[in-house]
Amino acid sequence: MEEKDIDIVEKNDQKEQKEEFHIEKYNFKSWIKSFIVGIGIGLGIILPGVSGSAFAIIFKVYDKLLYAVSNLLKHFIKCFIYIFPMFIGAVFGFIVGFFTIQNFIDSYMFIICASFGGLMLGATPSIFEEIKGEKITIKRVIFSIIGFIFPLLISVVFANVGGLDTTNLFDTFPFYIHIFAFLVGILIAATQIIPGLSATVLLMSIGFFKPMMNAVHFSTLSEKPIWILFFVIFVIGFIVGFISLSKSISYLLENKKVPMYFLISGLTVGCAVTVFYNTDIKAVYDLWMIGEGNITRDLSIGIPLFFVLMIIAYLLYRVTKKHNANHN
Repeated sequence: MEEKDIDIVEKNDQKEQKEEFHIEKYNFKSWIKSFIVGIGIGLGIILPGVSGSAFAIIFKVYDKLLYAVSNLLKHFIKCFIYIFPMFIGAVFGFIVGFFTIQNFIDSYMFIICASFGGLMLGATPSIFEEIKGEKITIKRVIFSIIGFIFPLLISVVFANVGGLDTTNLFDTFPFYIHIFAFLVGILIAATQIIPGLSATVLLMSIGFFKPMMNAVHFSTLSEKPIWILFFVIFVIGFIVGFISLSKSISYLLENKKVPMYFLISGLTVGCAVTVFYNTDIKAVYDLWMIGEGNITRDLSIGIPLFFVLMIIAYLLYRVTKKHNANHN
């Protein structure tokens, strides 16, 4: 056999081993770990500043999860078994996060944002770990800068124009709002696939977060059943976005991993900053400026929580890193 033929066989063997590694069977301990990661992903959909995919990176299952989603039809049983505990955990995390936010968001917006902004910043070392030791080039720095500016640009633009006119939009429900629902579903799916992006921060930036949160009440859904159609289309957009984007991101991470993680590192820091400047939080600042709101309570509780939760998130990263190192 020629040297070229041997090289091809070795590459094919590596490919097969990689594929089998990604769809390996799970035991009970792995299911518990996946359930916990799923909770993080569910919280990432609803809590300000939390990135669901960042949880997956911390627990070293991000690449596997992307592979399982993008190959669900090809290896349905194995991939489904892998994804299922994460899905259950995500539903649980979303429900817990939703009712927590819904009960406190109007009165404690700054405290909530500060808390989860701290969590997000504390978890950023898990992202930077992926590019540790890599050569820093101008091109890669530009990727990081683009990632940092992108969420900031969205936040600043919408915060200064007051976000979209969602009051009129959700009062009249024009036909094109369902197109918005589908596109927003895809956008939220992207935030769960791309580490560092926060679904809630982006929804806050465009002014969709509070209207959607306030709509999930029996009285609102009874009064305006068209909201049900809005959420159904939103979920369809999320599913379509999640499956299609997972294939794209999985391909990019496999073939352009280092540039992608430089971009992701910028996105992570940028989204953490936008927690403190978006359409909804700017409304709190405006109340402070005119002497309304409760600036003393917000700052005295929010700032300490920011630092405490940042430290907790960092310690979680360190413990998880040590645990993974001991089992490798």
